[in-house]
Amino acid sequence: MADSEISTSLSRPSRRDVLSAALMTIGGTSFNNSAAAAPQDRGTTDAAVIAWNAWRAAHRRTLALCRKQQRLESELARTIGFPQAVLAAAELPSPVRINSLRQFDELAGDVPSLCTRRAEVAAVLRAHQQRWDDADLAIGYSVTRQEEAAASNDEERLIAKLFAADATSLRGLSAKLDVLIAVGADGAEGRHFPWPELRRIRRDVTRLMPAAAAKGSHFNCLKQCFRYPAQE
Repeated sequence: MADSEISTSLSRPSRRDVLSAALMTIGGTSFNNSAAAAPQDRGTTDAAVIAWNAWRAAHRRTLALCRKQQRLESELARTIGFPQAVLAAAELPSPVRINSLRQFDELAGDVPSLCTRRAEVAAVLRAHQQRWDDADLAIGYSVTRQEEAAASNDEERLIAKLFAADATSLRGLSAKLDVLIAVGADGAEGRHFPWPELRRIRRDVTRLMPAAAAKGSHFNCLKQCFRYPAQE
């Protein structure tokens, strides 16, 4: 490994973390308890519901892989520690933790006398990185990260497929709202979006499902409402 490549990747919340937290906190989504998950959906012809079921399975796989890679990263951090070197020098007021040669070079730019320590720091970082890589290979952390990334891409594809599908039932419309709420909360403006109102709409749709099964006019009316929104 070249000196310039010696670095450490710090753990940070991924999109899956945020989405997982969103699904746990928004409450009342049909992901767990709405009629959209009823057994009779196995025979549905609603493309939106079919896509929703496929997304739900993909989402569960993504979250499972995310949790696994987080657990493995925590294990590496606990047993090996993120690659670093502790630099102590008379020119420094206190020892400094160096995570990469780029960080060292920035520090040496301010304290030129430290330049003579570069090879020493590089060797420590390289050795620590090698210990991390060996442990990584043994427990499969990087492989799990790659699997999680692939699962996340597959989930994104299914989300696009779901929203491209035409809902032909209230259950299909509920499925779209469900994913919209879950995925929409994963954004910079997510906290400012009217999630309570959307959740109420989704609950209303779920509540109307039994009646709509007996009176098909409900869905036709609802389609018109969504097609021609009232002007303010």
